[in-house]
Amino acid sequence: MKKLMVALTAMTAFTGTAVAADLAARPVKALPPPVPVVSWTGCYISGGGGYGMMKVDHSETANILGIGAVNTPITGNRTTGGDGWLATVGAGCDYQFNSRWVVGGFADGTWSDLHGDHGTTIFSFDDTNVQGRMKQDWSWAVGGRVGYLVNPSFLTYVNAGFTQAHLQATNLNFIAFDGGLFSGVQLPGQTLDGYFIGSGIEYQMDWLPGLFVRSEARGNVYNRKSVSPTCVAVTGFCGALGVNGLGFSQLEDRRLITYTGKVELVYRFNWSGAPLVAKY
Repeated sequence: MKKLMVALTAMTAFTGTAVAADLAARPVKALPPPVPVVSWTGCYISGGGGYGMMKVDHSETANILGIGAVNTPITGNRTTGGDGWLATVGAGCDYQFNSRWVVGGFADGTWSDLHGDHGTTIFSFDDTNVQGRMKQDWSWAVGGRVGYLVNPSFLTYVNAGFTQAHLQATNLNFIAFDGGLFSGVQLPGQTLDGYFIGSGIEYQMDWLPGLFVRSEARGNVYNRKSVSPTCVAVTGFCGALGVNGLGFSQLEDRRLITYTGKVELVYRFNWSGAPLVAKY
């Protein structure tokens, strides 16, 4: 019996060794690669729309019939304002460095309908008040931005730069108390220079490579500039001698400030390019 047990044990050990020799080696799984992220370096186009508000600080001076000093103040400072929609398109380029930071330059143009009532005075000897619809119809800007990547697909940024805006000509009508008819006087259109400061966020859309959504707010401050009322119709206070028929010169000195908010879709041309390893 003892000899039989020894024989069976030897046979089992031999068989197990032979079977193990016939089995293939188990493959070793490779470590997962680092998560790639496409660099924000590259150029883009954008387009969208939003809402804006405007504020106009203004005062009037005049030189009536040559009496008194030139540009004599005839009203104190007044403020009028308005609001409305806007649509915008733009383009720019960015450069990503140090894994977390993005800098870039851009330019954009905006069509708008920011409007509101603008009250002033046509100065005869009875100081007649008039008002008209003031409207900003377009603006453009060029500037730079600095951004910080919260994660590879989410950018926060601040921007600043130069901007121009246009105010349409404003026809001045008598107020209802004075009849409500067109006075014949117009404030000509103006183009104003200024600067802007803004901030925003930009986020990658996961359903289409290269597509982002951007939300941004800006404050735009424009330099003071004077405009002289002109007669565009021989009616009301406009006669052969000019405004009021008295032949005096008048200036309105005004400063425009606007606040805008917009949402845009951004398409980045290089988003399917060579990946970079994110170092987070």
